[in-house]
Amino acid sequence: MTKAFEWLIIFGILQGIFLLLIILSTPKLRNKKNRFLVLLIVFLTIGQTGRFSYVEFLNGGNPTWMGIADIVLYTLPVSYFLYLKDQFKLKPSRYGWLHFIPSLIQSGFIILGLLNPNPNIKETFQSEETIRFFNIFMGIIILYHLVYYVSSIVITKKFFSKINNRLSFQVESKYYIRFLAILGLGYAFWIFYFIKSTVFNAPSLFDYGMFWGVLSLTICFIAYSLLQNPNQFYLEETLEKYSSSKLEKSDVSRLKQQLELLMLEQRPYLNSKLTRKDIANMTQISEPDVSRIVNEGFGYNFFEWVNYYRVKDFMERVESKLNSNLTLFGVAQESGFGSKSTFYKAFRDITGKTPTEYFGK
Repeated sequence: MTKAFEWLIIFGILQGIFLLLIILSTPKLRNKKNRFLVLLIVFLTIGQTGRFSYVEFLNGGNPTWMGIADIVLYTLPVSYFLYLKDQFKLKPSRYGWLHFIPSLIQSGFIILGLLNPNPNIKETFQSEETIRFFNIFMGIIILYHLVYYVSSIVITKKFFSKINNRLSFQVESKYYIRFLAILGLGYAFWIFYFIKSTVFNAPSLFDYGMFWGVLSLTICFIAYSLLQNPNQFYLEETLEKYSSSKLEKSDVSRLKQQLELLMLEQRPYLNSKLTRKDIANMTQISEPDVSRIVNEGFGYNFFEWVNYYRVKDFMERVESKLNSNLTLFGVAQESGFGSKSTFYKAFRDITGKTPTEYFGK
């Protein structure tokens, strides 16, 4: 298992170098929005190198650089948190780098220790007192990680929830969800190792090593996702805030009728990629105002509002047997739905039943 673990670490290092070369050589990827992604990959790659040195140290190798892996532990959660925040934020943050202050202080102590090597460092490292100290310190670091991990989940969920008010289709979120899921798996291994070593006094290199193995998989996942769909790495920014709308209530009522007439006569919802900007261009109503009219006038967010008309169109097509040669989802696609899961959810939300239950098919 140790050899397999070492090969996984080496593969992660090579993937990290490969990723950096791709990003730095691609102008569209080499932008401010991906600065923390580059930093994350750098930290992960250096950390894997340090971890490899740590394994070699346990087998009699040179201990000088084993602290690199621990330094990366402190910078890792800040890096991926700021990376996600950069992707989702409304305005650039001037103070994002301040998140690194605690990790820099922690890393400073490790660097000072590395600059003052002790010939008996291996024996000191394995002493009972040192192990007890590291267990307490590791518990603090795990909590430090979990704060940023939970915060990352919150901002991701908030972003994809908010973006529905702009688009009539769901933004691809699988990359971000899987990215966080892989990190969560790594933390599960780490917490398991921590409980096992502190509560049951049964430390195991394999358990903690799996955390680093998952970090190698994280690098591989980012590389795979970049090659599969580069567009995932430059999300368009969210639009103006809802509060920028200056409409009076009487305007909302009047413009609601204009939007309803547009949907019934021109049926823009048949475009599966319809956006709030498209509706704004067709009506000469600003995008924030479109949001307010849809929210206050119809009681929906933009995504739900467009899908309401799609469901109505779908039901009319099925009842009139207009597309009787198609499956139910085939008819739904004719009505503007681009995803089966989105179609079924929208239909159930409006009717309380699945399409099969509703039409008895």
